[in-house]
This record gives sequence, structure tokens and C-alpha cells, in this order.
Amino acid sequence: MKRAAILVLLLMAAPAIAHEPYSNWKIPGTETSCCNDQDCRPVRARANIDGVWQVWHEGRWLDVQPRSILSIPSPDGRSHACIIGSTVLCMVPGEVRS
Repeated sequence: MKRAAILVLLLMAAPAIAHEPYSNWKIPGTETSCCNDQDCRPVRARANIDGVWQVWHEGRWLDVQPRSILSIPSPDGRSHACIIGSTVLCMVPGEVRS
């Protein structure tokens, strides 16, 4: 019984722990959070030939507005973004890989 209770508590805490890196992210120029505990995650990202960052989301590349790129290091070296619909609220580029 105790194991089941511990498992339930861990499962309930998992979403909050998973979004911990995003909890202080703000939409640039505002005090509004980028994250609503559902829309931030690691993403596949690239800079196109014009230097515009793009993220792969729901089967297509979305352009990232320069003002949406946060000047903070990636929490794990990967690219991360907070996206609602087809709007990238904020993005942190990861380490460049070849």
C-alpha cells in the first residue's frame, strides 16, 4: 500500500518536475510566463539559410521571431520552446550539432 501511495505521488509530481526548467521563463519584454505547464518542451530546431531560427512542431517548421529567443543557456544542451498553436512564445537554442 505504501509503495502504491509513493508511486501516485511521484506520478503527480512528474509534470511539475518536467516543467521546472521553464518555470522562470518570461515572454521577452514582459513579465508574462512563457509556460503554462503544458506548452514547453525540447524541440528539433535549426537556423535557416537567412539565420532565422525554426522549430519543428506538429509536422512543420515554425519560424521563431528574434524577440522570442531567450538569452539564457539551454538547461541540457538541447533546443527548447514554448509553443501555443503555431506561435512560438519563447525559445532557447541548444548546442549546435553537425
